[in-house]
Amino acid sequence: METLELNRVVYSDKGTKINYEYVVSNNVQKYFTNDEFLYSKYQVDVSNIPYSIAVIPFLSNIMPIAWFVGFDVKIEEVDKVFLESLEALKQEFDKHHPDKELKGSLQVKKVVNNTIDGDKNGLLFSGGLDSFESYTRNYDLDPILVSIHGADVAIDDTIRWNDFVRFNEEEQIVKNENLFYIESNLRDFYTYQLELLVDIGWWGKIQHGMALIGAIAPLGYHKGISKIFIGSSNTEEISFGWGSSPEIDEKMKWANSAVVHDGYHLRRTDKIENIVAYCKENNTSINLRVCYSEKRDGYNCNVCAKCQRTILGLILSGANPNDFGFMTPSNLYELVLNNFNENNSMTEGLKHEWKCLQEKATAVDDFFVLEDKEQESKKINTFINLNLSQMINKHSEKVKKQQKARFIIRNKFPWLVNLYKKIK
Repeated sequence: METLELNRVVYSDKGTKINYEYVVSNNVQKYFTNDEFLYSKYQVDVSNIPYSIAVIPFLSNIMPIAWFVGFDVKIEEVDKVFLESLEALKQEFDKHHPDKELKGSLQVKKVVNNTIDGDKNGLLFSGGLDSFESYTRNYDLDPILVSIHGADVAIDDTIRWNDFVRFNEEEQIVKNENLFYIESNLRDFYTYQLELLVDIGWWGKIQHGMALIGAIAPLGYHKGISKIFIGSSNTEEISFGWGSSPEIDEKMKWANSAVVHDGYHLRRTDKIENIVAYCKENNTSINLRVCYSEKRDGYNCNVCAKCQRTILGLILSGANPNDFGFMTPSNLYELVLNNFNENNSMTEGLKHEWKCLQEKATAVDDFFVLEDKEQESKKINTFINLNLSQMINKHSEKVKKQQKARFIIRNKFPWLVNLYKKIK
């Protein structure tokens, strides 16, 4: 059996950075970068936490790779509760990916019982709709807000990250003393070969739930965080292989901690309505950040499909999107309807998002008018009457092949992509 062995856990930067040094068998080396080990960096000295807790960010990223590629992981010691969680998580991924034979196991010399001394709450905070809505419902719990540099914003993208931090600090309802940041190369320590195991989308389909929650473990032990909230992405209305769900997130445990996959009963249209109501009732404002497009100017790019859906959701809730971090484009409805032209394809997940908006538009008596109520009513009615089912998986094989080809070229020949950007 091929192996990955964790040789050393090394602290640097005054104890704030945990470096994981490991050796990988030759046959699985292609999945890992040669020049970059996985690390997690915190704003506080975490060098005194137990080794069995310190390795949780490492294992949260490595074990799914071991299962899908098929190799064993060797480690000195691990938290007892987390070890049990890994077995349950492996079974969950196996259930959602029946076409894959999940192998690989964790070989550990010592299993340790740990106890977190504290009852504080933590919330993974991206500044997006899911995390902000969860924050408003759990505001009285005074959660520590944890954002991870390296997840949605690349580590070398200091401009967008500095904007991210500034946006957090400027929010009216955010308590700055509760803001904590983690830096981790959790999306950079592996190669594009890993993406090909799941037809591209390793981060979304497999990694992100375990990786984001696991990154909190050292900070949580240090700060006494025993409950972690992570905002839901979907509801039980739609089920597909996704790396963050109640079944996955709430199996992530260590010591006496617990994870809550929060808001699973709410559609995104419900969450938008809740945000609007919260701001009105508390006479405050929230600037949602729902996209990380390179075209973003300010909080959002305002034109991508995700921005369009959020803006439309706000309009249907009677709110001015410009009061929630958006600059509404003048051709919003043309952009929305263009998503459904005959050349486009749609997944079940996207269909569900648009269907929720259709049902919301059908149910409301009024909406926020941008310029001309009569013209906008006509366009909303056109949207309501679209047959989304006709677009499901249309051209899907062609689209999938094109995406895969572009992905391989981008990753195999990055210099060619950089040259194209310069010419463009």
